[in-house]
Amino acid sequence: MPAKTDKETNTNAFKEVAKNDKFVKVILPDVTGINLTDQEITKLKVYLRYETANTLFDSISAIYGIIGANFAKPSRFIIIPFINKAGVEHLNIQKI
Repeated sequence: MPAKTDKETNTNAFKEVAKNDKFVKVILPDVTGINLTDQEITKLKVYLRYETANTLFDSISAIYGIIGANFAKPSRFIIIPFINKAGVEHLNIQKI
């Protein structure tokens, strides 16, 4: 019996990629965090819920202000805005 070729054994290699749910966490339904601690996630949930009133994209400066005032190393955070598949604004807050 001949050995299976790569085409036969690997129909879609990307389905096999490991996912780490602890690395990417939902902060709010329209905001996710990458590489943040649980404490940072909790702080951001509270501050974002009560300190931002405009649309997400309009609030980016305010969010940077919140991070700058409440985190020890604010320069390590970046905010990546994008529109998701449903056409809704989404922010990804990442600690580098």
